[in-house]
Amino acid sequence: MAVEKIYNAIKKLPSAEREKLRHLLDNEDSGKENTKAFERAAGSWNDFDADGFIEEIYLRRSSSVRTGPQW
Repeated sequence: MAVEKIYNAIKKLPSAEREKLRHLLDNEDSGKENTKAFERAAGSWNDFDADGFIEEIYLRRSSSVRTGPQW
């Protein structure tokens, strides 16, 4: 059967590779949830001016007087 072949192939893997595979399989569902949460939040920044932000970064970088963060 195909499942037996997969199981035998997994048994032949080094222990570090088996651990990586187990970790990937354990986190598969949470990755999908994180992606959905990110996509929901992505649209919430509709008032953010990305081009203006990038321009401000380059202006500050080219300034002769660079200051620390202005919190």
